[in-house]
Amino acid sequence: MTLAFRNLANLLTSLRLAAAVPLVIFLLEGEFPTAFWVFLLAGITDVADGLVAKWVNGTTSLGAVLDPMADKLFLGSLFITLVGIDAAPLWLAVIVVGRDLLIAAGAFLLRLRLRGFRVEPLVIGKICTFVQLVYGGVVLGRLAGIPVPAWWESVLLYAVAVMVVASALAYLGAALRYRPLAEVR
Repeated sequence: MTLAFRNLANLLTSLRLAAAVPLVIFLLEGEFPTAFWVFLLAGITDVADGLVAKWVNGTTSLGAVLDPMADKLFLGSLFITLVGIDAAPLWLAVIVVGRDLLIAAGAFLLRLRLRGFRVEPLVIGKICTFVQLVYGGVVLGRLAGIPVPAWWESVLLYAVAVMVVASALAYLGAALRYRPLAEVR
């Protein structure tokens, strides 16, 4: 039973990963209400896969890689597409995608250098992802015709920027402090 639930968490994560393609297509075709619902369902899978994994007291090695990859690809696709349709500023997509590339490159280099290295998500990284999801939902909601106070979008825009920079610095600091077990005394 436990294995089935762990696989359910991975299936939910895979659905979020796969949702990036239709989200981009619907946005580019101007189908904003449909894009909003795809986004909302993908956001629900982000919460659900974490709950399922915690419920069975653990994650799989596949899930440990797949979940952050799904987050980065889904949100990166969203932000790049929002820039492409003039719904978000270019600088925001640059820092969001840049942070994700920095984290991925750092994890790759640490894995090359340190046998058995595992990326552990930081709390600030989870908060950053949450703020990005909220911002994306507000922008997509506005595009879909849902009345959203304009100031929410402005506040969230700068909240995303602050969280992206803060989390990038936190991950960089964590990577610089990381030492192989043999060096730690």
